[in-house]
Amino acid sequence: MTQNLAQTIYKILSSRKLFYAIVALLIVQAVWLALTVQYPQAFDESYHFGIIQVYSHQWLPFIPTEPASASGFGDITRYDSYMYHYLMSFPYRLFAFFVQDSNAQIIFMRFLNIGLFVGGVILFRRLLARFNISAALIHVALLLFVIVPVVPSLAATINYDNMIFLLVPVLAGFGLTCATSIIKNKTLPASSLIWFLSVGFVGSLTKYAFAPVFIGAILYLIGLWLFSHKKLLIIRSIASSFKAIKRSTKILLIIALIISGGLFAERYGGNLVTYHSFAPDCDDLKPLSECLTYGPWARNYNLDLQVHSTNPPYNPVIGFYPFLWIKDMIYRLYFTINYDFAEYSPLPLPYFTAWIVGGVGIILGFIFWRSILRIDKRLLLLISMMAIYIGGLFYVNFTEFLHYRTIVAVNGRYSIVILPILFIIIGLAYQRLFQMLFKKRATQFLSAFAVIVLLLALQGGGAATYLIRSQPIWYWQYRPLDDFNTTVKDVVKPLVVGSDVQL
Repeated sequence: MTQNLAQTIYKILSSRKLFYAIVALLIVQAVWLALTVQYPQAFDESYHFGIIQVYSHQWLPFIPTEPASASGFGDITRYDSYMYHYLMSFPYRLFAFFVQDSNAQIIFMRFLNIGLFVGGVILFRRLLARFNISAALIHVALLLFVIVPVVPSLAATINYDNMIFLLVPVLAGFGLTCATSIIKNKTLPASSLIWFLSVGFVGSLTKYAFAPVFIGAILYLIGLWLFSHKKLLIIRSIASSFKAIKRSTKILLIIALIISGGLFAERYGGNLVTYHSFAPDCDDLKPLSECLTYGPWARNYNLDLQVHSTNPPYNPVIGFYPFLWIKDMIYRLYFTINYDFAEYSPLPLPYFTAWIVGGVGIILGFIFWRSILRIDKRLLLLISMMAIYIGGLFYVNFTEFLHYRTIVAVNGRYSIVILPILFIIIGLAYQRLFQMLFKKRATQFLSAFAVIVLLLALQGGGAATYLIRSQPIWYWQYRPLDDFNTTVKDVVKPLVVGSDVQL
């Protein structure tokens, strides 16, 4: 590749217009899915929509007595992941007041979730731009992200992961402000700290899996403070900076902290005191017969019965579990799944590109971690959040595997909330490799490499995987819509290499 062509490609990759195109691509994919895919989608859509409907009949986030309509959702009276359902119930009840058609309500709620996810992409870009990372790398990472097949499907689904995806860059943004102030000025601004804690509390009430992200950020900030030579000065700066805030902002900050912290203490603290668990099991609160109507709980209960009845011997697969876990996580990022939970294999080029480029990139990340941190040592904030989250997810899945002797609840979509961070770290690792190998010509080779990877990932990436693997029954049963999707599929499928290959 000539130097002029490489510079042109780099300029395009750095362009703000490319980011607008990335957002537009995400919206087009997600809106198409939201409008065409029949309800419920496989990612627990009926579960989340049902709980939103329950909350729409009350004003407070507490459910003292569970209504009969909620019997199939497990326990929701002491449920620790309710904030999404509670907040989403307000736009739902307003829309439902004017529009009684259930399909229209579902599409409206899907559009709100698309808005949450798009907001998350925008905030991730703003967050990453605050580090010493090129715009070109940020845009390549985000483009690769929005064409991961499961990403537009999740964005178009009524699911609390969409709100979590929005809150992760918000939390990281406030954490970064705190970290920068500690590093540069040996101070800790009270306003940023309070917002950081408030977002962390709300996120943990939105989905319990947000807690490891929150903990990772907290540990990073505590580490900065412990390694600082002016610990007392940093502590004192919190009070002094709070005094300097104008009165109206002080009131807002205090209210935000009291409400978020109070709700966090009520749910997690109350559960711990009463049930000796942050997340009590369903049968601690409801009769067994009612818990068995909740699918995931019934699955685990039946697996538990099977394990205790057969007393299976040591499973030699245990030693290979980390590899199996990674394999299933990647597979379920690039596969597609229909309303009936039937899984269909990924398309070959995006899938194997993810394995090869991603696998090598992770190895390079471990090799060049010191060089990556020299680019911007504050990247350790994002790495801490990502590492604690992935470690927690693996721990839960592995302990369930040891208990049930089978792989349970390993789903690639759980990694989506930190996937942009992982892609950036992988990109920085490749950047370091190319700089070491090609020195002054590194930009040229990096540009060529980025184009090749994008072209491979676009060969059936994004919503195209769903389109190519889909059947007419997957969509709303409306003849013009079915004909349109069939026509688009007939056009797209011949353009994708390996579209008929089943992995």
